[in-house]
Amino acid sequence: MDSIENQDGSTLIPIPGGEFLMGTDPADAQQMADAYGWRLTRFQDESPAHTVQLDPYFICQYPVTVAQYDRYLQETGARPPQCWDDSRFTGPIQPVVGVAHFDAEAYASWAGLRLPTEAEWEYAARGTDGRRWPWGNEWDPERANTRESGVGHPTPVDRYTEAGNISPYGVCDMVGNVWEWCQDRYSDDFYTFSPRANPICAKPVVHYDAHNILRGGSWYSIAERARCAARYDRFPQMQRRHVGFRCARDA
Repeated sequence: MDSIENQDGSTLIPIPGGEFLMGTDPADAQQMADAYGWRLTRFQDESPAHTVQLDPYFICQYPVTVAQYDRYLQETGARPPQCWDDSRFTGPIQPVVGVAHFDAEAYASWAGLRLPTEAEWEYAARGTDGRRWPWGNEWDPERANTRESGVGHPTPVDRYTEAGNISPYGVCDMVGNVWEWCQDRYSDDFYTFSPRANPICAKPVVHYDAHNILRGGSWYSIAERARCAARYDRFPQMQRRHVGFRCARDA
């Protein structure tokens, strides 16, 4: 499959169907717990590591930018996101932030796309060799916008491309910069009963603690939270200056 230029200005990167090991194995979890001085329970929702089979799909090369979201607002009359009047967060090629989950879904629908599932996001970020970050297993603060970088705000989505914040499939800026919404609802034990093929967690919306999944870490996060396997969750109506999204599409 070749990349596709989408109507919203995104480049869609083809991700081949296949198997990968999703989550974190016990040895890796122990290493990180020792390194950060944390309890192993910190990584409980990333276990057990399990094999997932995915159909082919496309995912956007970069997160949705302010310029792309501005066009969406102009054409639809939708409500601007939080931080829209703050110049620190509205550079044209910065990732749009302050977008609630339902706003991200609305944009994706307008663009003829959808949000990626949690499994699709992780596969696109780490490939098949179980790497911690898109470039490998060693953290490099020069390759991503996290708290360690000291930037203190979102950077242009292509800022770290030449530095190597690129996944094995050529998807960029997947870790650091902004957390990215996924389709899935969050369940801390989902990996214990997740289906092998094309999994997605669909906890009912009416559930009192029905959070949605976010992936990738942000400029506000430490490097450990920006791992490919790290999971984060928040209420879908949350709008924060460190939360954005990217889109995907069936092949």
